[in-house]
Amino acid sequence: MDGNSGEIEKESTVQRPRFSELLSSPRNRRLAAAVFTGLILLLGVMLIADRTSNVATSDARIAAEMIAISTDISGRITSVGVREGDRVKAGDVIYTIDDREAGYTLAQFEAEANRLRAEISRAEARAGLATSKAGSQIAARAAGTESASASVEAARSNRDTAKREYDRVRGLFERGLIAQSGLDQARNALETAEQALHRAQADRATAAAEQRTANISGEEVRLIDHDLVILQADLDRAVARVEAQKVLIEHHTIRAPTDGVIDELFYDPGEHSLRGFRMALMHNPDEVWVSANIKETDIRHIRIGAPVTVRADSDPSHPIRGRVTRISNATLAEAAMMPNPNANGVFTKITQRISVRVDLDPNDAQLRPGTMVRVRISRKGEAQSAAGSAP
Repeated sequence: MDGNSGEIEKESTVQRPRFSELLSSPRNRRLAAAVFTGLILLLGVMLIADRTSNVATSDARIAAEMIAISTDISGRITSVGVREGDRVKAGDVIYTIDDREAGYTLAQFEAEANRLRAEISRAEARAGLATSKAGSQIAARAAGTESASASVEAARSNRDTAKREYDRVRGLFERGLIAQSGLDQARNALETAEQALHRAQADRATAAAEQRTANISGEEVRLIDHDLVILQADLDRAVARVEAQKVLIEHHTIRAPTDGVIDELFYDPGEHSLRGFRMALMHNPDEVWVSANIKETDIRHIRIGAPVTVRADSDPSHPIRGRVTRISNATLAEAAMMPNPNANGVFTKITQRISVRVDLDPNDAQLRPGTMVRVRISRKGEAQSAAGSAP
């Protein structure tokens, strides 16, 4: 048994020569060197071809519109309707703030508006009655004035008739044709007619005064109408206060402004919110893009609409397609909060970066804002532009 094992081990040693023994032959060494050189050349050609047809960078990340949700009021948080990471629809409740005091104020404003409505109704009824009464009085006083004027004319006519009769009787008396009693009777009739004329004139003056009083009652109706205008203005102001208070009450409920995902919550129930401070942070995962920072030496090769291949570091095995939609007109350094003006005079040249936006085609990848990606932007857009401009 031992002798057979030794023979098998010896045969296996002969059948499997070592790699170093293979390279000991000059011919094999030359062949290996040629293969290695060919691989290096192939990789170099592939790298050069890739560099000439694409602009690649790893300085890129997923971006989104980060929405900071804030409040216009201060108050105590009574409830939180979502948790971090929850998907929400536009209008979903995120926070509720204690609104009892605002509700009481709204009730006061509504009561004031109702009181003014009641006053307006009463004033309108009073104006209607005053208008009817003033109309009747004016018509009655106008008729009384006309009647008094007619009585004056009748009394004047009677006085004139009595005056002519007195003159005729006095002439006859002077000629001795009638007795003294006839003259006295004619004088009494003239005096009676004159007194009747005076009474009629006095009645006409009284009727005219009463008509003026009735006209003054009509002026009172106009004053009531003026009061109605003032009351209506007060009611409009009260209704505006009610509507403004309703808006204020709505501000006590913090809702999602759009569809998206809640990224961060800054308050817990029982805490006191501050006006103008942000309360939550969210974004829409269906509206993300890639923000790539391209070297200024490569930016001339990029055109709007150029196709892009994106590979996320979180899932590099699934490429995502997209297109260039915006190229910034300034470098990132110029857009920084504190740009470097190089005040000390010491200069070190650094290649600047320019932001490029890449909109992605519909995909199923889980892309989170801030995560890193690698992009390869095709130069085909550049070639097509050049071809299109050629004569």
